[in-house]
Amino acid sequence: MSSEARKGAIYNYINLLLINAVGIVLTPFIIRHLGPSQYGLYTLIGAVSPYLALFDLGLSKTITRYVAHYRAHNDNTDEARFLTTTAYIYLFIVAMLLVCGICLYLNVDNIWGKHFTADELNDVRQMLLLIVATQAIIIPGNAFTAICNGMGKFAFPRGIQPIKYSIRALCVIGLLIYGTKAIALIAVEALLCIGVVIVTFFYVKRNIGRRHIYSPERTAIRPILAYSGWIALYATTCAFQWNIGNIIAGMTCDTTHVGIFGIGILLGSMYGYFAETINRMTLPHASRFIKNSPTGKEITNEMIRVGRLVAIPQIGILGGFAIFGQMFVTLWAGEMYSPAYYIALIMMTAWTLQLSQEYGTSLLEAKGTVRAISIINFVCIFVGVVASYFAAQHRGMESIIYALAGGTILLTIANNVYYHSRLQLNNRLYLKRVFARVLTVTALWIVVYKTIERLCIASPSWWWLVAGAVTYVIVYAFTVYRFVLTQEERELLFSHAHR
Repeated sequence: MSSEARKGAIYNYINLLLINAVGIVLTPFIIRHLGPSQYGLYTLIGAVSPYLALFDLGLSKTITRYVAHYRAHNDNTDEARFLTTTAYIYLFIVAMLLVCGICLYLNVDNIWGKHFTADELNDVRQMLLLIVATQAIIIPGNAFTAICNGMGKFAFPRGIQPIKYSIRALCVIGLLIYGTKAIALIAVEALLCIGVVIVTFFYVKRNIGRRHIYSPERTAIRPILAYSGWIALYATTCAFQWNIGNIIAGMTCDTTHVGIFGIGILLGSMYGYFAETINRMTLPHASRFIKNSPTGKEITNEMIRVGRLVAIPQIGILGGFAIFGQMFVTLWAGEMYSPAYYIALIMMTAWTLQLSQEYGTSLLEAKGTVRAISIINFVCIFVGVVASYFAAQHRGMESIIYALAGGTILLTIANNVYYHSRLQLNNRLYLKRVFARVLTVTALWIVVYKTIERLCIASPSWWWLVAGAVTYVIVYAFTVYRFVLTQEERELLFSHAHR
């Protein structure tokens, strides 16, 4: 692993720790200071923001892929032409975003008016204006982070994130103590994201050089949009996969239920972010790997290697949440939010296999063949979204997560069929090598701890939660090291520990 990749991985895990720690510490603080109504609105706007981010149209990932490609072939001239062309595309994207944002603002009553009060609808309008204006800056600004990723400069864009999260935490605490509403928290996040864009721009300008990112000549737009369009469709699918549940809850329930559902999605998203910290850095490696035209056996072995890297800690987290999650949600957020445990657990379980196989999508992106996988993913998730909307109208909030999870499971099955066809992935070998032992170990500890809890713990308590979680981490790590890791993985673990 290169120095930049190693630093990027370290910063990613620091970011992961901060995001989860800050989320765990701040969320109950935010809930209690904002109240159910304002927290529901805060959750709703937090769910809308990713859909505005889709106006990126897949360009940031396209930039990462093409820059990695040009770097692999030492083609600085075409790289500069490509980046200049994407700058013009971003101008059009921002104009389109602003028009759509105005349309959304004018239709707030039609979308959420049935279950929200007049004051709540007014707050939604103000927050929508703020996030639309913010995204108009952030979306083109993401190109600078994408350039860094494509060039393998992982450390800086990830290194500034811990600073952002720390400042955000301090600002949120101060604002809530002062007694502000949800819009103030949205404003803080907006300012910090814009600040990150500015800082990253100056880093790119200083360390990568103008001649690599600007050219008086442009390349053809059509091939760029042909590739980014399928990336955009895939990104749309990812955004719809879970966050749409908050919006559907807002269309069919009151703000309190939106907040409950939002807690479940928040916990599930923390789980997914752990895998994404690894998967996010695989595209440049995938580009180099695919360049050598690997065989199906080599691809299977590589996907197993990356899949185990994601799945082993991921399954441990899932097992820990299955054991302690219900007690944690009750003590952490309050009894009213206890249904969020089941929402999060269902989300985590349905998502696990897909998260472990994201490297397969990176390989397809590196090959430039994302069209089919994008269509497959979109169709499966769209089925889940439609089912969740109708289910919510007849069976309530809990049915939303069942439908969305069903769409995710359908997607995972379809992806495995496609991976087998397009990448010659040996699905049976992959499942056996990645999941067989770690699932056995985790299931064993779930049974042991649930038995202890049932026999010895009369009511939820922080002492059992902390003591149980600490011992679980220790025994899980020991059994995984002893019975799950291969000799090569143990040696790799020790080699990184000594650096």
